[in-house]
Amino acid sequence: MQTPSTHYDFIFIVPHYRAKGGFIWKAIEYRFQSPGVLSIASYLKSKGYNPSIFDCNLEQISEESFEKEFDRRYANATFSYIGFSSATQTVNLAYRQAQLLKNKYPQTTIVFGGAHASALPKDVLQHSFVDLVVMGEGEQTAYNILAGTPREEIKGVAFRNKGEIVINAASERIKNLDELPVNAYDLVPMHLCKPLVGTYQKLPATILVTARGCPGRCTFCSRVVGNALCVQSPERIIKEIEVLYHTYHFRQIIFYDDTFIADKQRIEAFCDLLLQSGMKIKWTCSSRVDKVYPELLRKMKQAGCHQIMYGIESFDAGVLQRINKKTNSEDIFFAINETRKAGIEARAAIMLGNPGDTVDILEENIRQLKKLNPDLIQVTITTPLPGSMMFHDKAAANEILTYNWDHYEGSDKIFEHENLSFEQLNHYYKKTYLRFYLRPSFILKSIFKVTSFMRIKMMLIGLVSIVPIIFRSSKKTSNTM
Repeated sequence: MQTPSTHYDFIFIVPHYRAKGGFIWKAIEYRFQSPGVLSIASYLKSKGYNPSIFDCNLEQISEESFEKEFDRRYANATFSYIGFSSATQTVNLAYRQAQLLKNKYPQTTIVFGGAHASALPKDVLQHSFVDLVVMGEGEQTAYNILAGTPREEIKGVAFRNKGEIVINAASERIKNLDELPVNAYDLVPMHLCKPLVGTYQKLPATILVTARGCPGRCTFCSRVVGNALCVQSPERIIKEIEVLYHTYHFRQIIFYDDTFIADKQRIEAFCDLLLQSGMKIKWTCSSRVDKVYPELLRKMKQAGCHQIMYGIESFDAGVLQRINKKTNSEDIFFAINETRKAGIEARAAIMLGNPGDTVDILEENIRQLKKLNPDLIQVTITTPLPGSMMFHDKAAANEILTYNWDHYEGSDKIFEHENLSFEQLNHYYKKTYLRFYLRPSFILKSIFKVTSFMRIKMMLIGLVSIVPIIFRSSKKTSNTM
């Protein structure tokens, strides 16, 4: 229980996300701290404020338990602002929780931030219980709010004034991320982090973000902070890892940057510093297939990298052009082959239902995946998320079928595909997993890769979690396999 004298300047709430039944991610649960929320709270703490984070996702606090748990934690505390982190998939839950708290604490200012609020501030402010929206990066904006700067003068916010919605100019990007303090990890229960099966070799494991923005302009990707890539220096990354390693005893880092190895010199320097540090960690990252350097891969392997996820999306040249991926099959095969030559696992992410997709293209994707033979695959159904060019174009053309944000996780139909029914997409979602993972060659390869009890445990978790979902659907459609 909090003492009567406890005052929080800002309480940040991260809603609990749980995937729907019948969807792959329903079976394979994972959870981490919210990097954006933690960064903002850490920044405010470094400026002398007293923030609190109520991370319902990390702590697995359901909607049914939310009010009781909030009251337990904050009944004897006072607070000025309550901020909700709004991903599209959880924004409806955030609305319900925000309305509940506004009714209980009508004098408290309710603030929404995050990807969804940044993309659709007017939509968020249609809800009367929302007082303020923060768009884009939130560190400096949150500080200006607490410092008492008039709303009209704060860049990067939207609000209502006499019934009219006002959207201020965008805030300036933080170009040098080294200026931000090391995260105050004591604000959240880091011991509750749980990684996705297949993404780690050591435990405990957590995530780290070392860059913001992406130079790519793929049409399906939500880019609410812009395309300019702003990064931490290699020295700053090591400083953050030292805290996670020595204070919190993490032994696995999952880098959540969109394109971790885009800057070759930066990652080379990082690997050198990590090797010099003596910290024995394992780590994974993501990259574009056209940002692959064989000599860097070898150094990454030496420094503890054991897996890279590549956004392949499709093998079809026409589809890749339509989603503005600016890659090709040659890039894909080069990236995967060179990664595996370096002794690093290659994880391939592919999307179904891209503009121009046909049954023939989806079949060819399966054939190419089997030929490419990455170590793992990740399949998603294309969803036009707010903030993406795809969403903008389809909304402008009146092609969006639902604005119920609960459906925006890839398991429901959001728009009518020009060539494929949603039933066909669901079928190929399961079929792609089935045809890839149930090959005798893949099964044998996986068995021979087993070198530890943890590897056996991970394989069993993956099998128990995914296979029932695949077969539940495949029984109905086995005649088309």
